[in-house]
Amino acid sequence: MGFEREIKVRFSDTDPAGVMYFPRFLDRFHGVFEDWFDEDLKMPYRWVLEDTRIGFPTVSTSCDYLGPFRFGERMVVTLDLVALGDRSFTCRYSARKKGEDAALVVAEMVTVVVNLDSFESHPMPAPLRKALQARLVRSASADQKVAG
Repeated sequence: MGFEREIKVRFSDTDPAGVMYFPRFLDRFHGVFEDWFDEDLKMPYRWVLEDTRIGFPTVSTSCDYLGPFRFGERMVVTLDLVALGDRSFTCRYSARKKGEDAALVVAEMVTVVVNLDSFESHPMPAPLRKALQARLVRSASADQKVAG
């Protein structure tokens, strides 16, 4: 199982239809990404960016919205590492209502490793590669439950 974070849907997350506005998911997923670095990878995200000058811009995103989240609901976001390259990696995010099994939002984001001073692609540092390799999900879709 991947890294999980519970998130409360705030009033400011919702649109006039009363559901979580779709771009807010991407913002929340990035927050989970930062927490993953801090808590699971044991590489504080701020330290990586500021001290090593290595960054992780997202270069590709796909997202499927299968059901709504509303103000006050609790969302459980799971981050799974589903692909690992020499200079990039792909994370899958799935969001489900707390207490339920089916994902209502599923996204995949490809992240590239860059030198923050030149903003050019950079080989993945060995400690990061080792940490990511240990978390790589071999069969990404096998355990994925999707609403629908």
